[in-house]
Amino acid sequence: MLSVLLTSGIANGLLYGLIALGVVVLSKAANAVNFSQGDLMAVGGFVSYSVISAAGLGPAAAIVAVLVVSVVAGIASFLILRPLMKTEHVMSLLIATIGLSFLVKGLIRLIWGGQGDYLAVPPLVQGPPLILFGGNVIIPLQYLVMMAGAAVIILLFAAFFRFTRLGLFMRSVADNPRAAQIVGIPTQLVLCSAMVLSITVTAIAGFLLAPATLIFPDMGFALFLKGFAAAIIGGINSLPGAIVGGILLGVCEVMVSGYVSSSAQELSAFVLIFVALIFFPRGIFGARKTRSV
Repeated sequence: MLSVLLTSGIANGLLYGLIALGVVVLSKAANAVNFSQGDLMAVGGFVSYSVISAAGLGPAAAIVAVLVVSVVAGIASFLILRPLMKTEHVMSLLIATIGLSFLVKGLIRLIWGGQGDYLAVPPLVQGPPLILFGGNVIIPLQYLVMMAGAAVIILLFAAFFRFTRLGLFMRSVADNPRAAQIVGIPTQLVLCSAMVLSITVTAIAGFLLAPATLIFPDMGFALFLKGFAAAIIGGINSLPGAIVGGILLGVCEVMVSGYVSSSAQELSAFVLIFVALIFFPRGIFGARKTRSV
């Protein structure tokens, strides 16, 4: 039981970490939080359903469709929110993203209609669970797929920020937006890229999660809150912290559900946030402020 719980917790935690990555990227580049990200994660799950279940195509076609839809959604979101991103009225931008969240929910119900509640997506890979150490460790194959997919995205994410020109631009804008603009970095392109990247990584999390659960239009907001919690635990401006926070949150949830009570699972996430912030007020990997004297 412990091995299954740990595997489930790590798999869920990595998906929370992907959502947290989207939160961190947008927070670093635009100092903003997009509350519609969770609903766009649900879009990733519904697009997977349409391609795999309805159209009868494979996971490869589904991931391509998810990427195309997420890029279009990211550009559209940036164009909608761009006027507010130019101002310093953070609350107006926050309320606008909440409105965008309701818009995306409405589009999901409009596109998928009465079939939009509790749909099942076939497993991405068929096969028996992986059994190790003489049966002492049992790992369901779908959890392995989720962990492998999330790990690949995280590595690509790290390589993007370290080795690509656009990734370096985004890091520069995050560190000092005014200085980046003075030296000629196209800040609007960077902000648009940050929006697209944050939505894309969240939609991929929806693609990976869909076969392991039932998808429904309102599933995204609760998952976004967990990803947001993971970002807070790890440090709202830390990419490694997003992953660590997600894994801690995922493992904590399944352990409480398995050994205490399933009704206490949701409460455990908030308890973990409180404990983490007591000892690490800026998150586990959060940057510490310095003061010149």
